[in-house]
Amino acid sequence: MNKAFVKEPEPEEPRCPAPDGCGQLGVPVSRRTLEEKLTAESAAAYSESSCWCPTVGCPIAYFDRWGHTTRVDQLTALPWPKDPQGTVCACLGVAPEALRLDAEAGRRELVKEILAAAEDPAARCKTESVTGRSCVTEVRRLFMEHFKPS
Repeated sequence: MNKAFVKEPEPEEPRCPAPDGCGQLGVPVSRRTLEEKLTAESAAAYSESSCWCPTVGCPIAYFDRWGHTTRVDQLTALPWPKDPQGTVCACLGVAPEALRLDAEAGRRELVKEILAAAEDPAARCKTESVTGRSCVTEVRRLFMEHFKPS
């Protein structure tokens, strides 16, 4: 068969590196996120293909395709899900437990507050979140997992 008609395999997404890492797909992060969460020296070592490892229990926090890693124990604050008591919404400092309690009580005020804060032009997700992204997806998922309508 002519090579022009054969699709080249897609490059494999960055995976948390062995031997210490879990091998799962990472969440791409920006240079700005690395600069906010790491020392200037550590952030400078990373390439543009940097990722956050979201796997609970994995000792790796950030990594890139070139083998640079930052371990969870090197971070100043351990975020959720790496720390079950960490914050799911870094901007407002909301822990998953508070979200769970509100959801189980059938209250929607906290989740509405988080969603409104994330939509605000002054939202600090890019600097406060370990991924540089909004927590809205995870907040909604956690809330719906425990929501009991009254």
